[in-house]
Formats: sequence, structure tokens, C-alpha cells
Amino acid sequence: MSPHAKDLERVLASLRSERLKIRIAKPSGLFRRKPRSYFHAYPELFVQTGGGTDFECPSESFRLRTWEVGVVPTGVPHAETPVNLKTPYSILVFMQARDGFILHRAASTERGEIVAKDTDQLVSPRGRAAFRYLDEMSAPVTEKNRTGFQRSLLEVFLITMLGELHRPSRSTDSQSPLMVEAEKMARALLGNPDLSVASLAATLGCSADYLSRRFHQEHGLTLTGWITRERLIMAKDLLADPRHSIAEIGWMCGFASASYFIRVFRQQTNLTPRAWRESVTVR
Repeated sequence: MSPHAKDLERVLASLRSERLKIRIAKPSGLFRRKPRSYFHAYPELFVQTGGGTDFECPSESFRLRTWEVGVVPTGVPHAETPVNLKTPYSILVFMQARDGFILHRAASTERGEIVAKDTDQLVSPRGRAAFRYLDEMSAPVTEKNRTGFQRSLLEVFLITMLGELHRPSRSTDSQSPLMVEAEKMARALLGNPDLSVASLAATLGCSADYLSRRFHQEHGLTLTGWITRERLIMAKDLLADPRHSIAEIGWMCGFASASYFIRVFRQQTNLTPRAWRESVTVR
């Protein structure tokens, strides 16, 4: 069973007793770049398990305190600043993945940087589909029904996640524990343009050279090449959705600029992102 399940059960109990405080970021400034902020192709759920997090969004700022829950809908730019309060900073983050979902616990460094620690990555179509409930929580409903509507959606989401976390894990005997953790952390951070071999190695407690060498030995390609491949797989999925511009998709997939995204995409596929989108649409 996942070590995170106990925390989720505590949150679910608090929700059912109507003691849980839920903060939902307003869906404004969607898919726009802001300094220090990132936006994602899917909604995120945050469970503050220690300290607090100061969120800065286009139309509001708020602090998520210990054992409160925050929801950031799809496309909302947000910056996160860790805060040590009565307890040290610690937070659980749920993110949708291509074939399931990722759950990681983050801590903060002495320099105030947020780093991912324990990570669960589950192949789960059911879990992946449940993220739609998070986006629906920000849908306009009457004031009278809003609280019950949001709590009901969150309960369904949490129950789904707990059910999936209680399932037996897939065997990863073919990979070393270090490589398993490297993949998990990299997948959780694909949308961050600052993701690098050096930053992963620092979090995993090894040198960048050692991590690169071991990754190449076990995978047959470089870690940098693997990250690029995963980002392009994500981009291909997003290009099928006409709501997103080419630039937005590049940013959501962790490319620092639209021009760099287009160049890398063309190098790997012999097509521009726009041509790829048109080919998918024709089919």
C-alpha cells in the first residue's frame, strides 16, 4: 500500500465531518505566461501536510495551511512559495499522467526551493479520468449549492485515488531503485523548464555523471534524451486538443520557448507541431 494513503484517509475523514477547508484557485488568466509561474495541461490537487504554501495566481493570492486542500484548475498560472509554520513544510501533490496519475510529497530546501521526495506513479485509466472532477469543482453553481457540489466532487476524487493506491503495485524488478525514482521524479516535473539531470541528481543524492551513466546503462538512451521523448509524447497528446495553441502546449510540456519546442519537435518527427496537429485532425 502507498505510504501516502494514510494521509488521504485523514483528509477524507475531515471532509466527511465538514471540517476540511478547501481552496480553489479562480480560473482566470488561463494559459498565460507569468514570471515565476507555471500552468499545466491538467488540474492539480494539493494536500498541505506540514507548514504552508503561499499561492500566487492571476486574480488572487492565498495561503494553504496544514491539513487544508487546494485545487488549481487546468491552465491557471500559479507560483508556490513554501512556508515553515508550526511544523516544517510538506505537501502532497496529485498530477495527471499520460496513463494514470502521479502523487509526490514535496519538501523545501534551505534556499526555499520546493523539491519532490517520495513519489508514486500508477498506471490507472480510472485514476486518470478522475481528474475531471477537480476541474468541475470550479464550475459556476448557485451559492446555495456550491459547498455541497464541491465537497461531493472532491470526495469522489479522493475515494478513487485511495482505491487505486490500495491496488498492488506493478513490479519494477527490471530496474534499479535509483532508476525507478529518477523516472518518477522526472515525470512529475516534465512541465518545469528547469528540470535537468543535475537537479534530479541533487534530489536523489548522487552526482549528475553517475545518474546519467546508470540511466544510459539501463535504458539505452541518455536521461536528457528520455526527458525530451516524454515531453514530446505529452505534446502529441495535447496537440489533438484544438483549445491549446502551439505556444501553450510547448510551455505546458516544459519547453522554455515556443521556438525551441517547434525546433525539437521537427527534429524528432520531421513535422512541425502544426503539421502534426493537422495530420491528427484529418484522421
